[in-house]
Amino acid sequence: MTLQRWIFLIVAALLLLLTIVFIYFLEIQNPQRNAIEEAEKKAIEAAGLTQIEHVYHQVWDKESWIVEGTDQDDEKVFVWLVDESNPEIVKASTGISMQEMKTSFKGEHPNTNIIRIQPGLLDNQRVWEVYYTSGDETKHYKYDFYSFDSGELINSYTLPNRTEP
Repeated sequence: MTLQRWIFLIVAALLLLLTIVFIYFLEIQNPQRNAIEEAEKKAIEAAGLTQIEHVYHQVWDKESWIVEGTDQDDEKVFVWLVDESNPEIVKASTGISMQEMKTSFKGEHPNTNIIRIQPGLLDNQRVWEVYYTSGDETKHYKYDFYSFDSGELINSYTLPNRTEP
């Protein structure tokens, strides 16, 4: 075999491998993509959203999807979708914003690293879920839940920094 054929075979094999990896990646992402599309569809039907800004997935007590968007009156709204119950539509103006939550949290916990802030549910109550690490040497991961409406702390959970066998 000539050098040209070897190069051609190697390039063809690499292209085939990349194609297989790409198809596999698309296939494993398909259920998540379908769930997001279903949540968007339900939120559009329930709240008449004209624009979707973000879709949040939260699993704590129950699995829930929260869709943030703009309705036909050009107001920012959140739509809570839980199991088969009716969607709950909440105007963003009735609660505190994510930015207000972040500012308030950083004021109370200056030595922390916020990993994520997202809306969610805790004991059937709308909340802001703040997932963060403490600034100390042990670096514990923590969840704090604040009322979506008022920003008051509801509950806090600290995850163990290591597990024993």
